[in-house]
Amino acid sequence: MTTRPAPAAQSAASHSEAMRPQEELRRGRRFLRSYLLLLTLAATAFVALALLVHGQDSLLRYDEPIERAVQGVTLPGYAWLLTHVSDFGYPPLTTITYCVVFAALVGARKWREAFVGVGSSLLAILVGGALRQLIERPRPSDTLVHVARHIVGYGFPSGHVTQYTTLFGFAFYAVLVGWRGGIPRAILLVLLGLLVALVGPSRVYLGAHWPSDTIGAYLFGGLWLAGSIELHLAIERRLHDLKSRRAMEAAKHARH
Repeated sequence: MTTRPAPAAQSAASHSEAMRPQEELRRGRRFLRSYLLLLTLAATAFVALALLVHGQDSLLRYDEPIERAVQGVTLPGYAWLLTHVSDFGYPPLTTITYCVVFAALVGARKWREAFVGVGSSLLAILVGGALRQLIERPRPSDTLVHVARHIVGYGFPSGHVTQYTTLFGFAFYAVLVGWRGGIPRAILLVLLGLLVALVGPSRVYLGAHWPSDTIGAYLFGGLWLAGSIELHLAIERRLHDLKSRRAMEAAKHARH
């Protein structure tokens, strides 16, 4: 003989299910609120850096010794790590990386996060490329520092850092607010955070960018990431309001 769940238990379970979207929204808002405190300063700092590196390049005298110091570290595994952290930003791994992140979010039934996160990051890459053409800051020269790979084009802001900050940063946000606690979640958050944190030093170590190129890209990518998160939350709020109105309308019709 099977026993049916008590009405009170069914009601509590239904209430818990209904609260999940609201809880995700609240967690997302808390994450974003702390981040928004830095936006005004970040925007100001980015503009200031862009003005300083454009034309006479007033930051080169500071960038050069910092770059040499980063390249001069001889710790075990240091060279390998900083060399390969950048791999996800080179073709064909760039395309594969975007596809993997998109597929992972879709597989987790996070369709909106997949489209917003990947689409926004791709757009950020295009805008960052336009900014590089506008600012026209040359990349490091092998007469000044070690250059592992010669890359054609300008350097400010760094495209790798922009990509990692917007793509892996959004994935970090999606996991943080949409995935319940546990060891796999913690490991994934650490890995995503390390990718974002280490790509800047990696670009400097390889001689692909000056330190200020990567700082500018962190600022630009961070601002873009905040906008992407805000867009996602606005979509979620809109959909939640629509569902609530439809539920209220259905309840009214049921009473009549």
